[in-house]
Amino acid sequence: MPLLSRRHRTGAPARFRHRLTAALTALGLVMAGGATAFTVAPAAAADISCPPPFDTLPGCSGSGGGDAAPASGGWSSRSAGGMTTQLYVPDTAPELGAGRALMVNLHGCVQTSTALRDGGNWAATADEHGMVVAIPAAPNGGVLLGCWDYYDSNHSRTSPSRHDDNLLQLVEDLLADASLGIDPDQVYLTGLSSGGGETMVMGCLAPDVFAGVGINAGPSVGTSSGQISSVSVSQAQVTNTCRTFSGSTSSAFGTQLTSVIYGSNDTTVAPGYNTLNAQVMAGIYGAGSQSSFSLAGLAGNNTSGSGTLWSDGDGPRVSLIQNTGMGHNWPAGGGSGGSYITTNSINYPAYVTDFFFDNNRRVDRDAEPTDPPTEEPTDPPESGLYCGSATNAAHKAAGRAHSYGTNPYNPYYANVSLDYMGLGDATITTLQESPDGRFDVVTSC
Repeated sequence: MPLLSRRHRTGAPARFRHRLTAALTALGLVMAGGATAFTVAPAAAADISCPPPFDTLPGCSGSGGGDAAPASGGWSSRSAGGMTTQLYVPDTAPELGAGRALMVNLHGCVQTSTALRDGGNWAATADEHGMVVAIPAAPNGGVLLGCWDYYDSNHSRTSPSRHDDNLLQLVEDLLADASLGIDPDQVYLTGLSSGGGETMVMGCLAPDVFAGVGINAGPSVGTSSGQISSVSVSQAQVTNTCRTFSGSTSSAFGTQLTSVIYGSNDTTVAPGYNTLNAQVMAGIYGAGSQSSFSLAGLAGNNTSGSGTLWSDGDGPRVSLIQNTGMGHNWPAGGGSGGSYITTNSINYPAYVTDFFFDNNRRVDRDAEPTDPPTEEPTDPPESGLYCGSATNAAHKAAGRAHSYGTNPYNPYYANVSLDYMGLGDATITTLQESPDGRFDVVTSC
């Protein structure tokens, strides 16, 4: 966050203070009693980060910083999605699938895309995986102080009045650039604070576009700009908002991944939102197996904390990390740090990229061509597949559906397809089974 001038810090007129407080309150950046909900990141104890060509001057550490490996690619600035975007393109070959992965990273309020470029610690991970990194600046300076407009429930894939369409256009623009060679099955989105909230919005709004979302201290979808200091929504409300956002693309939830991370010392966004966000996405994905994992083996300068994993029958789907001692910051875990960026954390760029690459369910991992079959394949027999009408409770008992909450307000969803079946145990729904174990809501058999 840029420091205020000495006049504003020590003797600002009342009118200025009142206007600033009102503006910050509207964004949820002022808490009860008038205290600001954000703090200025402490200055680095050693060298400072200087952009090229000044990175060679005494006292400057350059954009890499710390112990990060030298970057083999390079940063450039371009317009994409109507936004000024910092773009890192590695010289290394793509690690997985038919092309390069794309990682879009969203800054927080009172933070800039160039701060994440210089201190977010992306280059080494991008080089390792042959991954393109895009860091856009919120359009027109954000709604205020650089904030993304993650809040409320009127998000759309086509509305030009919000930031959602800009981000979708950014992905489309970069996919259309053949020189980047991006694989549409490896498009990921991460973000801090308002950028984390917008990341969750986009993950719900366009699960077909984003194979994985990384939410760093982001408020849940459907919250207002003022609902950040305490959890103000229920799991059922957030689940319904997310599903409503997805519309006809809800089936893509079946292959999407989510990573959530936050710091134990975060006093800006209520820590409970992070657990809630992980639980919501695990429920939507049908990932009911929960386990814990240690942070001890992860890269970074601070591996204190805890990890929780939600999995389905095919493996991990949702990861939640609480990093002990970290505040409201992007967890770079290395490099030079910067505004709302800490190096006293795990190396989240490395962790979230590994999590997405290891568990991506959309990419073709077998690039080797296979010999054509010698005989014409035959369709599998359709006999024995279920199709019928029953109460939602009966469908659930038979393993055809799942639900959340308590009757009669508990929503039901068909297994695999995640088709909405209505509320309540007694509601009658007709389901049809596919050979792959998918159940779809149909009008008749």
